[in-house]
Amino acid sequence: MSSSEGSRMRFRLSRLGPILALGLLAGCTSGPLYGTTSVDPATGARSSVLTQLRGRIAVTQAQSRTAQVFRNAMLYKLNGATPVTAPVYELRYTISASDQVSSVETGTGVPSASLYRMTVDFQLVRLSDGVVVTKGQRFAMVPYDRSNQLFAAERAVIDARDQAGEGVAERILGAIAPAIQREAMNPAPTAPAPIKG
Repeated sequence: MSSSEGSRMRFRLSRLGPILALGLLAGCTSGPLYGTTSVDPATGARSSVLTQLRGRIAVTQAQSRTAQVFRNAMLYKLNGATPVTAPVYELRYTISASDQVSSVETGTGVPSASLYRMTVDFQLVRLSDGVVVTKGQRFAMVPYDRSNQLFAAERAVIDARDQAGEGVAERILGAIAPAIQREAMNPAPTAPAPIKG
């Protein structure tokens, strides 16, 4: 390659650089799940809305073992190991689960595999005024093998339920995190204090 060809190649690449950069930026349409809201001037560490709200998002009490599996997963995803005190929001939900045979053994017709489905309808409520910040429905499906052995069969269902609880909690987290981020950017107006006199 001659020096003039090399110069033309470098010129073309230098002109493509900004175009490629714009293309990459155009692909970035959303921020991270937790959203960054502030930077600590001392350490430069970024702080997210959900991190700041650790221990401030309640989840309604469970009414069944299946609901408890989901609730435990949701509490941990929202608050980590921080106990909930003086909550700002409450996640309210109803839950249903089903177990459907997905395949049977040829010849015998005995079920050999199933699909465990957990469905959760949810509302995130701002407790200061009872406003529903966001709501929706999410589900998770987990396939598992069935067994003729009682212990193995019970264990398979429990594992599938645990995985479904984790999966649907993760999907609900993905739905409510942007709503909480928007709340932080546009806080609800507070009522003016009454005039004394």
